[in-house]
Amino acid sequence: MASVLFLDDDHDRHDRFRARIEALGYLTRFRMIYVHSAHDAIAALREHEGEITQAFLDHDLSVADQMAVPGEPTLAPTGMVVVDHIVTMQRPPEAIVVHSLNYTAAIEMCARLTGHGKIAVTRVPFSLLLMQLT
Repeated sequence: MASVLFLDDDHDRHDRFRARIEALGYLTRFRMIYVHSAHDAIAALREHEGEITQAFLDHDLSVADQMAVPGEPTLAPTGMVVVDHIVTMQRPPEAIVVHSLNYTAAIEMCARLTGHGKIAVTRVPFSLLLMQLT
């Protein structure tokens, strides 16, 4: 069974995404993997390489990220770390949705993923994501 990875540090977003996925009947077609940190996302990608066919990625994963000074390195791993891992994978997810509300970071995440050449990349802010899932 194919797997789908959902990365976000916001527990409310996890709950809302999970409810939408269940309502659409996705659980009969996919195994869902929910993670809250870059570390856990990378661990899941390593453990399930080739099985994760789709990933939903956020960028800002902690208070430290939100407090970062523009142009300076963040104090904690972000979704960008996950993207950098994905582009090195032998068998990355086929499709990735970047759902970060951080516009600048989301654009950069998409650019890095698109540069891989074998990943279908979409940017959909979380505020619109649940409406677009079908």
